[in-house]
Amino acid sequence: MKDKNSAVRILAAWVLAAGAVLVGASTAGTAWAGSETVAERSSYVCGLGANTPFTSGNAISGTGSRTGCAGTVTLTVQVRKHRPAWPDKVVAEASRSGFGNSSFAANGKCDGNGTYFTEARSSTGNKLSSGRANRC
Repeated sequence: MKDKNSAVRILAAWVLAAGAVLVGASTAGTAWAGSETVAERSSYVCGLGANTPFTSGNAISGTGSRTGCAGTVTLTVQVRKHRPAWPDKVVAEASRSGFGNSSFAANGKCDGNGTYFTEARSSTGNKLSSGRANRC
């Protein structure tokens, strides 16, 4: 009987020790992650932008952008007309290789009244579409 109680006590001591190690490691990890400043965290943000297309007369333009990114990519900006049950029609397109952080526009002609949007595509595979708006 004395040996059984001894084994249970040893097992309980191991469980408590393991729990203390896990809690200590968790707390240390939290303190380390929490020590980053907001500026350090925001320096990792890289993103695409796409503005809702705008018109002037019979011309339509959409602007795409890339901000907070390291390195360069090929960025393609398209203005598309939504067509239900069909692929969307590209009415304006512009592409820049070796593109860093900035913006540029794709300019084209209206294709009649309809729903238009801007799409920015990066050579890394990222893609972003703007809001849709009735134009032309």
